[in-house]
Amino acid sequence: MRAVIFDIDDTLLRTHPVAYRKSVLTAHALGVRPPSVRSFRRMFGRLSFEECLRNWHPQVSPEDYSHVYDSMSESVPYLPVDGARSTLDELREQGTTIAVLTNGPGVKTVRKLAALGIGTHQFAFVRHADNARHLKPHREAFVDLVSDYGVDPCGSVYVSDLPADGIGARAAGFGFIGVLTGLWSAADFHSAGIPETDVLESVRHIGQVLSAR
Repeated sequence: MRAVIFDIDDTLLRTHPVAYRKSVLTAHALGVRPPSVRSFRRMFGRLSFEECLRNWHPQVSPEDYSHVYDSMSESVPYLPVDGARSTLDELREQGTTIAVLTNGPGVKTVRKLAALGIGTHQFAFVRHADNARHLKPHREAFVDLVSDYGVDPCGSVYVSDLPADGIGARAAGFGFIGVLTGLWSAADFHSAGIPETDVLESVRHIGQVLSAR
């Protein structure tokens, strides 16, 4: 299987500012200190939900935290990256296989895709923290896609806002496209060894880049 595989947070959805606001509001509601901007930036999207919670609020149970955090889904909604849904639709119409690889838990992954107006059934697979043996950006997270789903790394591309994902994907033999809709700059991608031609402003132009390959 050759596929274009997408990260979700700050790749398809503008997750970071929304998630940080919800994290601050949740901490206040639970009477604990919110994570600092620096700590949130360092861990969010890189570690699992449980690992983040252990670092920020070890005294709070995942169930109590999730109950408060999830109650804010309507009042503090996720916002799609401009052009994300149209890009997914365009790729599917062209017969391109699309899939998801994210570190988020399964329930939240479904909710985030719903914010895009798309269901999990429209992807070849949706790999998340609850059905993964390894988490990105580790190379093994990408190697597992080969054994579990029959993905051909040489003919597949991973798309993410995180430069470290590019290192892991490329180490596993996958192609990689970086997008600048997250916290990292073009210089960060270049420092990670990602060519300038493989770094885009957003997912909006991915179809054009793929057709030129």
